[in-house]
Amino acid sequence: MNISLKEILIVVSSIVVTILVVYLTPLKNLNIIEPTIKDIDPASFYTEFLLNKDKFLFIDVRPADAYNAVHAEGSINMPLHTLYDERHNLPKVDKQIVLICSGGRASGVAYGYLEHYGFLNLRRINGGIENWLAEGLPVVSSRAVDEIKDLLEKEKVSSLIIPCDIS
Repeated sequence: MNISLKEILIVVSSIVVTILVVYLTPLKNLNIIEPTIKDIDPASFYTEFLLNKDKFLFIDVRPADAYNAVHAEGSINMPLHTLYDERHNLPKVDKQIVLICSGGRASGVAYGYLEHYGFLNLRRINGGIENWLAEGLPVVSSRAVDEIKDLLEKEKVSSLIIPCDIS
């Protein structure tokens, strides 16, 4: 079984052409396997966040009114619809971008969007602000605790400890 140089050259060139065709056509954008989102437990994240706040960019992607009502301590507001313009100002290295929303869906959309633009330094808070509150983590709020509890009861969230300072 003698393999000639010509046969090897044909096989190698076929592989190179196939790679080029896949790379240069829309086939490279075909997701055969659904991308995975790297979720992080709220309490685990908050512990890491307290140890080194400069390592993270903690973004709440909910609308401004929801953010102003109640948000996780240390988060900044960057509503989902602003990410197209704001993505140019976000770090792709040196900092982890941690996304949070109400329950995880909007931050999942933001995660996929930013990942599409080459951000690999992403994490999502598992369960969003609802889980954050359920775990008793600190929040900043402009509403009374009763208003927050009423709002969360409508969302079917049970027993909460809300450690927030209401002035």
